[in-house]
Amino acid sequence: MRAAIKSSKKAARVAGALAKIMPNTGGPRSSRREFYAHVVDSIPLYGAPIWRSATEKQAYIRQAEAVHRRACLRMISGRPHVSYDATYTRGHRYLDLEILSSISHFLHCAMHYLCPLVYVIAGVLPLALLADERARIYQRRPEDVKEEERRETLSKWQDQWDRATKGLWTHRLIPNIAQWVERGHGEVNYHLTQLLSRHGYFKSHSQRYDNTLSALCLACPTTIEDAEHVFFHCPRFHEEREKLQQVLQEGIEPESIVRLMLENAGNWLAVASFAQSVVSRLRQETQEV
Repeated sequence: MRAAIKSSKKAARVAGALAKIMPNTGGPRSSRREFYAHVVDSIPLYGAPIWRSATEKQAYIRQAEAVHRRACLRMISGRPHVSYDATYTRGHRYLDLEILSSISHFLHCAMHYLCPLVYVIAGVLPLALLADERARIYQRRPEDVKEEERRETLSKWQDQWDRATKGLWTHRLIPNIAQWVERGHGEVNYHLTQLLSRHGYFKSHSQRYDNTLSALCLACPTTIEDAEHVFFHCPRFHEEREKLQQVLQEGIEPESIVRLMLENAGNWLAVASFAQSVVSRLRQETQEV
């Protein structure tokens, strides 16, 4: 247990150093950020087959998972309040929900807005699932078990994702974790993360931190300005939306946009460009108010 906590502290120092070179806008691209995130993960995961029982200890959970989430956020250029589950979806791993429930008070106080969404967007398996997978592989030894165990791990993660009570918007966009994690193209950036997470320059989101602000859309006075309204319905972005739909040759809906992104690299880039245009305008409008 002492060694596990020590490795977690070391990972925190490394994550802090790497965070300085990975700002939300600019800096390394997503694939390079993913590499850095795996560097951070490799520290607490060293010797996982031996210390995985430490995942039952709250102190280690708090330290290791906080570092892991921090790395995931840097990977997707996410804001600190993006929820846990959503961050994980681009390539990492998250803690067992039963373990999380045992420290629900801590999570509520210190990480109120962290849900599965962060991990899902990042495509990164939860630490507890990854540690358990490595332990199973270690026990079985043969090389051919790795793919089999990964299938099992993804199945467990999918089950947790389907049962998650947070990150519902991200689940609506990314219902199938395996298809997202195993894609052969596309990188997540600051602008796409706002589309995928519903956290960003949306009035409904800003109102959570300043209840004096209105959550209503400027162009649609009776409609709440959230991610769905902005990206899929608001007339302010009709031109950008039409341009995207011409490239995709299909209308966009929350249930179809990720499917279209995964079809080919051109579609992915088109959606990324659309997200950048929309978020940039929202940011400018926010600064002008």
